Amino acid sequence: TGLRCSVLIRLPLLNAHPKFRQICQDLGLGIRGTNGEHTPIVDGIVDISNKQRLGRTEVELVQLVIDGTNKLIEWEQRLERGESI
Repeated sequence: TGLRCSVLIRLPLLNAHPKFRQICQDLGLGIRGTNGEHTPIVDGIVDISNKQRLGRTEVELVQLVIDGTNKLIEWEQRLERGESI
């Protein structure tokens, strides 16, 4: 079974961070604009999804996106407070 799980989330500060794409990659997440692959990210709204689609259970893939999204939210909130990530 293959599964792509995605979340639309607004991360304006983290999206502007120079290491945002690497951070997502390290979490096993892919990022796209709201209009699909290879589209720009507008107003900091990002489509976050699991990069790996096969070889794991559906529960594992969804949990990866949940855990990764929670981490991104945590880092966005740190940036909002003026802290480093």
